[in-house]
Amino acid sequence: MIYNVYWYHMSRSIGGSGGADVATVVVECSPSDVGPTDRVRDLDQLTPAARREFLDAVSGSDRAVDAAGLTTGDVVRFTEYYRVI
Repeated sequence: MIYNVYWYHMSRSIGGSGGADVATVVVECSPSDVGPTDRVRDLDQLTPAARREFLDAVSGSDRAVDAAGLTTGDVVRFTEYYRVI
């Protein structure tokens, strides 16, 4: 799979247990990289809050997204296909 990552932000916080918290990001992907078992959602299927969060992520330079209902591996179909990683 090839992802077009223009820029993305990863944040890390190290807790007392030594764990790391890495932000979820949205990357553009090719429709040919979307598999038959991938969960694909159209933009209008997202909740209003998740839609705003997603649009902020794809329109800005910071691709971090924390939208309820979107999980790692999800694909959102908008003007292009975007995968949450």
